[in-house]
Amino acid sequence: MPGAPNGGVPAAPRGYARRVIDGAARGAPLRALAGLALACHPGPAAAVTVLITALAAAGGRGPAGSALVAAAVLTGQLSVGWCNDVVDAGRDAAAGRTGKPIVSGRVSRSAVRVAAGLALAACVPLSLACGLVAGLAHLLGVAAAWAYNLGLKATALSWAPYVVGFGALPVFVAAGLPGHPRPAWWAVVAGALLGCGAHLANVLPDIAGDLAAGVRGWPQRLGPARVRVLIPVPLLAASAVLLVAPPGPAEPAGWAALGLAGGCSVAGVLLGGRSPKVPFAAAIAVAAVGVVLLAIRGTGVAAS
Repeated sequence: MPGAPNGGVPAAPRGYARRVIDGAARGAPLRALAGLALACHPGPAAAVTVLITALAAAGGRGPAGSALVAAAVLTGQLSVGWCNDVVDAGRDAAAGRTGKPIVSGRVSRSAVRVAAGLALAACVPLSLACGLVAGLAHLLGVAAAWAYNLGLKATALSWAPYVVGFGALPVFVAAGLPGHPRPAWWAVVAGALLGCGAHLANVLPDIAGDLAAGVRGWPQRLGPARVRVLIPVPLLAASAVLLVAPPGPAEPAGWAALGLAGGCSVAGVLLGGRSPKVPFAAAIAVAAVGVVLLAIRGTGVAAS
């Protein structure tokens, strides 16, 4: 899934977009490496990797298996983040988003393109090493994220890659466990709902700029006012599913976790004006609460 959004900045100087598209970044190798690190959307990439690895470890994967899961997820996230910055480089340059590494010249567009390809190439065998079904599920999610970057983000179906990508993660985790169990239906539903909420939260700060650039995905068509109201709905629904759907009664600590998830989702909307990264960070926080809910219930993502 694409990384966190950027706020608006002044328009770029004449000819700047062409320089970026041609990949004319200059500087020392260390500067280019720093640019690559920033272009991968490190926050979301790290958060998703840690959460999925934690789910796998809690489900019964040993250190080696958990490390393999982490490597597969991380390479997939790196490929998606770098792909996103490559595809958006021209639009970012035209909008003067000099905080973006390609636009600022820290790293060339061609270097980021190569990095995205290498990360994707590494992700394939690492994913399949987790098991055939598990690997295919993870690669489906990565492919959905690439499809978003390459065009679906500008359509009314922009929500679909997020729903597919997040919904595939419990399948990846469950199918890779010893015995290759099926994923619990409620884990897939909760993942898909989290993906929907993450999409809304990710796009909210950039709606005005996206519309000006001709990007008309689902959130852009709804408009910022409706998106702000909608963001907590799928996030809270995902947390509620994780609380009540697994077998056994919900514990008081679980209800407390649900309240925490609600607070995170609402805070993400209310504080979103202070930083464009807050809504998406809140969505990740709700996902982390979901992992805690599963730990409280003593339930993994595999069907019992």
